[in-house]
Amino acid sequence: MAAGNAFAQQEEVTPQLVYSHSIPLGSPTSISQDRNGHLYVLDPMRNLLRLDPLGQPLDTFSPPTRGRISNIEAWNPMKILLFYEDRQTLLLLDRFLRPISSTDLRDINYEGIARAATLSSDDSFWLFDETNLTLSKLDLRLRKVTVETPLNLILDRERFDVRQLREYQNMLYLLDFNNGIYVFDNLGNYKKSIPLKGLASIGFRGNELYFVQDGQLIFYDLYSSEKRSMALPEKTQYITALVGENQLYLFTKDKADIYLWQ
Repeated sequence: MAAGNAFAQQEEVTPQLVYSHSIPLGSPTSISQDRNGHLYVLDPMRNLLRLDPLGQPLDTFSPPTRGRISNIEAWNPMKILLFYEDRQTLLLLDRFLRPISSTDLRDINYEGIARAATLSSDDSFWLFDETNLTLSKLDLRLRKVTVETPLNLILDRERFDVRQLREYQNMLYLLDFNNGIYVFDNLGNYKKSIPLKGLASIGFRGNELYFVQDGQLIFYDLYSSEKRSMALPEKTQYITALVGENQLYLFTKDKADIYLWQ
């Protein structure tokens, strides 16, 4: 893992970033990366693009009906989730970006309004319901919620702003822009909070989560809580990032800049 190794040795040698190219973007937060290093982003027309690790376009998915894709989860490239918050729809794509299934939450009597969604390791879906302030696991095979965790004692009903859900290493992470990150086990039981506020999106690599804040790319160890950081190019205000083996992908509100680790 060349990039990771170079960055881990930052006290001796700080890795350099060499700009490669940019691509226009439709959202700096509806982004994802699969286990093969491919990127999934939205173009300005809200089409889904799959990019190779060098940031070159490979495939495009043009939705038959338009809507706002608020979450993308592509870690498993065989089953890519697109969540349309405005349509309350879960759309699954296969590895060729062909639709596998489309589920309107209203058609299965889901009560409430889902604000964020992600896939779980058992092929269910985690949903954050902002109406009832609950974390739910939805099993589409049974067409019902199998786990439901009330969050009214955890989240501030007047101040919450949930942006992202992500299951990683058998834990579920809920990102609240105003209050930080809340961690649950894979049964939906609340475990702890991480006081990292004001984050638009988080990513994971190895035993760390990472994010962009105040012109820095910051890595946070999930087990020791230690941080390490790297200054980003000052000429551009970046909002989010995805970290690859030999590339770093930095996102503004309307473009993605691809850098090479040196």
